[in-house]
Amino acid sequence: MSPRYKIIYEYTGKSFTGFQKLKYPLVKLPVQQVLENSLEKIHGYKIPVVGSSRTDHGVSAVGQVSHFDIKTRASRGGKEMPLLTPEELTMAINYNVGKEYENSIRIIKTEIVDDRFHCRFNATSRTYLYRVMGNCGKKQIPLELQGKVLPVPPILNLDIMRKASEIFIGTHDFSSFRSAKCSSTKPIRSISHIKIFNLPLPEIFRYNPSFQPISRANTRYPIGNIKNDDDVIDETTGLQYFGIEIKARAFLHNQVRIMVASLLKVGEGVISIEQLEEIKQKKDRSAAPSTIAPEPLTLLTVSYDDPKVQPPQPK
Repeated sequence: MSPRYKIIYEYTGKSFTGFQKLKYPLVKLPVQQVLENSLEKIHGYKIPVVGSSRTDHGVSAVGQVSHFDIKTRASRGGKEMPLLTPEELTMAINYNVGKEYENSIRIIKTEIVDDRFHCRFNATSRTYLYRVMGNCGKKQIPLELQGKVLPVPPILNLDIMRKASEIFIGTHDFSSFRSAKCSSTKPIRSISHIKIFNLPLPEIFRYNPSFQPISRANTRYPIGNIKNDDDVIDETTGLQYFGIEIKARAFLHNQVRIMVASLLKVGEGVISIEQLEEIKQKKDRSAAPSTIAPEPLTLLTVSYDDPKVQPPQPK
């Protein structure tokens, strides 16, 4: 029986066309294709790679999970080569992605798992993080951070955003918060966790002498004031840097980005908590705000806890 391998890996979303292979060629390759190309170089034949999360173009990952089965390894001089150990396979995949992608994707860990393990269907949760910077315009983001955070001109009311996020917790019909192109036949999803929290400001802002926040006067609460022990506006720069972490077993297409867009509109005062509830009840994509940029979104972790799909014990 062919052993099944599980890999945990990271990648930068801007370097790929997303995770899933496409029917038509593009300048950039999808993550899935890069991994399969690397495995083919190592073993001499095509090895299908399955992903736990089909991230969109621009979305990064620090804890993506995939699995694949390896039957044999290419022969050398007519002699079949032994399969690589998980540690050797980690190094081999990283080496064979090629120079074009060596700084864009990295296998962190490889392990042999039970052949019943399925990285997508056995996942019990997926956690995403979206980074936002309030009181900041796009041209004020240092070039090295472009695309890694979403600049939002006003300072946002995180307290009311947290209250609004409770609307999403639990099992609901998320038809209003999925792409019109979503292929899922069931719009019901269960959100188990949403956390909105302060992030440490990147030091580059403190060393940039030309940086100025959009406003120090028109803020909802004084710069440096702490609200609910978590709302921090940096005293030096006037910036508000925070993350929105969302956890669920599975998501609809673009669901995280549309949910975050909706919470930001609440934080800006554009829509109320009551209006957000109405948007959810309408079950109509056109009722919710536009989908926001994919680049500030990162897949953090994919979790598994089913004892039936644990790695086999040594004999």
